[in-house]
Amino acid sequence: MSNQTPPGDKVLIDRIVDLEILMTHMQEDFQKLNAAVLDQQQELAALAKSLQRLESKVDKLGDEPDSRDPLQERPPHY
Repeated sequence: MSNQTPPGDKVLIDRIVDLEILMTHMQEDFQKLNAAVLDQQQELAALAKSLQRLESKVDKLGDEPDSRDPLQERPPHY
């Protein structure tokens, strides 16, 4: 008896190997994309926090009365 694989089985084995290689590459790509999405989510959260702080500061500035009268000030060129 010979230990050779029939031609039809060889084709199927080659296709399975190709699919396994493709799946390995896709898993790597998925992990990279997942890491990128997580990084962007963290950056987005930090930006949202920063925006909230800035909005709070702007609100506080709007609540404070203006202590100077612009009509009474002399322009800088005088």
